[in-house]
Amino acid sequence: MKKLLAAIIFYLSVSLVNAGEKFAYQNWVAEMSGQTNEAYTIADSSTSFGTFCSNEQCLFYLHQNLNCTPGAKYSVLMNSLSISTALTMECTPINGNAFQILTPYNAVLQATQAGESIGFAVALQSSAFAVTRFSLLGAKPAIDRVLTEAANSKQREQKPPQIIIVPPLQIVPRVTPNQPPGTPQNAIPKSNSKDISI
Repeated sequence: MKKLLAAIIFYLSVSLVNAGEKFAYQNWVAEMSGQTNEAYTIADSSTSFGTFCSNEQCLFYLHQNLNCTPGAKYSVLMNSLSISTALTMECTPINGNAFQILTPYNAVLQATQAGESIGFAVALQSSAFAVTRFSLLGAKPAIDRVLTEAANSKQREQKPPQIIIVPPLQIVPRVTPNQPPGTPQNAIPKSNSKDISI
């Protein structure tokens, strides 16, 4: 899991520098960069929520203006129309910004599939909670696009190259009508016809 997270963090940091083609879906954006793809929404200038895929490996993240210890895991409460649950988030620094990687992935994915908004409550050291809400308008098509590209990426890797086998050509001597079987070609008398045959 650590190697996977490290690889995704690397690709996420590259993705943040090399933005790809963007597609807007109401309050969400799908950014397609080939091997790395991302769907996200922004609550304010320093707060975002989204999913990021490197090839077929995907994760959900929160980016908030909170201080957290890199590598530390925290509890977060998530609430949407379809699910309310406790999640684990791991503080991960990327390009000088703290991102919280959310797990389990499938719970967050389920929460983004219906409703108009999703909320996260993070426990602070002061015994208070930092609550952030994000719009889900456009989330489903944006996330679906990124996940489809991730699935296609996996299929492209697994698909073996196609080899086309052409059967060998067999050259059969031309037999003239009325020629007895087994008669050599040079034994057939030539006609005075001006027809040209190839």
